[in-house]
Order: sequence, then C-alpha cells, then structure tokens
Amino acid sequence: MPVRNGEVVVQREESTAAATDRLRSTDRLRSAAVAAPPSIMRAETVAEAASVAAEMYAPEEMEEHAQVMIDAWRARLAEQNKIYARRVRELSREQPEIAEPISLFGLYAWWNLLLAGPFQILQPNGPFLPHKIIKHGEPAFFLAALWRNPLGINFDPTSPSAATVMTKWTFSLILQTINLTSVTDGPDLPPGWPLVSTFSPGNIDILFIPIAGLPAPRQGKPDLYEANMTVDIVAPFGAIPFAGYSTWVLDPDNEPPFLFVPPQGPRLQHDIPARFMVYV
Repeated sequence: MPVRNGEVVVQREESTAAATDRLRSTDRLRSAAVAAPPSIMRAETVAEAASVAAEMYAPEEMEEHAQVMIDAWRARLAEQNKIYARRVRELSREQPEIAEPISLFGLYAWWNLLLAGPFQILQPNGPFLPHKIIKHGEPAFFLAALWRNPLGINFDPTSPSAATVMTKWTFSLILQTINLTSVTDGPDLPPGWPLVSTFSPGNIDILFIPIAGLPAPRQGKPDLYEANMTVDIVAPFGAIPFAGYSTWVLDPDNEPPFLFVPPQGPRLQHDIPARFMVYV
C-alpha cells in the first residue's frame, strides 16, 4: 500500500548501553531509543534538542548528537500518538450509528514517512546557521522516520494494527539526491546505500542518515541539492506493491521576517523535497 504523507512518532525503548552498542555496530545507522539524559528535559522540540545537543557534543560526535534529538522527538511525539488514539475513540463514541469504522476517519494509513533536516552541529567557530547551508567537509545529517499505524486496521479495535502486522518486515531505504546546479544525479545516501533493515517492535523506526560523499563544488559556485527519501518493502513477500516516499519534510531553520511577511520557525512542509546547499 503506497504511503500518502509523512509523520513522526515514537520508537521503542532500550537501555543506554544497548543503544550505544547499536550505534557502533554494522547497523549503526538505525537509531535506538534510549533514556534521555537530564539535560534533554529542557528540549520540547527537535530544534531545541539540536541546541541542547550542540552543548553536549563536539561536531565529530554526530551520532550522539543525533540521538539526543531523536530522544526529544520520541518524548514529544509519544504524547501526540496518545492524542491521536484518544480522538479516534471519541469520534467512534460520537457516531455509533456508522457501521464502518473507516467511514469515520477516511482512508486508513498503514504507514507514513517523514524526512527531517539537514542538521548541523552548530558551534561558535562553525558550523553556523542556517542548517541548510553546509560548508563542504563539515558534518551534517538527516533524520528519517518510518511510522506504522498503531491502531487496528480500518480503525477496528478487534483487528491487529498495521504496526503489528508489519513488524519484522524488511525495508530498503535510500535518500536520493539531485544536484540542481549541474542538473545531474547526486550521490545517494546513506553511504553504501540502500539501507536494508527490518521494522522494530512498536510503531516507529527513526534512522540517522549522514550526508557524505558529496563532491566539492567550485569556489564561487555552490552546489544546490534536493533530497527525497524512498522506502520499499522487500521481504517477507518479495516484490509486493508496497512502497512510498516522504511527502512531509521538517525544515529545521528559522525564516526571518521579510517586509510584511512574518517570521517562521522550524516547520513541516508538504510535498516538496528537502533542499540544501554545499559551498567551499
């Protein structure tokens, strides 16, 4: 079933030690949910978590930085998951005469995808804001979320959820880039693409995607890129028609006011790729 849009929610918990081992293993791109350090309690959004992480880790500690952001995302969006489930129950009680649960809430989404970033580890001597303007060679990364519906299929409480049915399915993820400056195919991410893994228990997988392998642009001519995340289910059923791409992208940068246009903070943008620029 194709994905229609994107959303990020909670991923499973495991110990800090296990999370560290996972990040150091061959499956190091999968981000494991660990107990958030006390300082993360100051962060209520992904953007705030990025600022907190920059105080905790050096630029070369990019995976640890990303983990802090994922932990904050998990804590915030776990509450949104609860609100979603509660609202579905409320609507069911308000309209008991409707026999078909799917009629209440529209098409049941089995899964959704969201791409966030790019992010840099901001420091007094660089990297600098905005996140989307990257000096070649400095560390930067995306976060990719694969969400599966935690409610019963077709909103039927007696049915298993999509999250349950899809657990242990195998997916292939690629972050495809296009160099808009030269109008050529850019390098696909992560390095060694595609990333092939299985869905974890729970209903969310969050993946750390480093930006690497981009060629250095010419001085005075930065390269502008677009990035789209694609995901395809490859097992246990082989080539089944179950794939999607991220139509929601979280822009991490603040947009300053311009003339009579008010400022905007970090925000979700719909049905456009993630854009970023690389300069020397």
